[in-house]
Amino acid sequence: MADGTLMNFVTVDYMSEADMELALVRWTDNRERYLPELTSRGMLRFTVLKIWNRQGIHRLGFWYEYRDPEAYAACKEIWAEIERRGTARQPMKIVANRGVVVEDTSA
Repeated sequence: MADGTLMNFVTVDYMSEADMELALVRWTDNRERYLPELTSRGMLRFTVLKIWNRQGIHRLGFWYEYRDPEAYAACKEIWAEIERRGTARQPMKIVANRGVVVEDTSA
């Protein structure tokens, strides 16, 4: 990953474990509809995390990497559509954090 890569980390809290698992199933069923277009627009990486260190919280984390701010902007409308579809089906709390890589160390 190059310095300057745009990062986006989003957490989504669900009302229950069942709601969270249903969201994962829906994503799995629809991912091939979206991922090719996102990568063609400059998304470099997409990772889904199940957050386990918060007792009583049903949370997923989504890690995104984009080539540059223009790639993020090009993908934003697709993610907005996915978010609209998800929130229309089930209640959830979404918190987005964006940043630019200033250091990345791998062992």
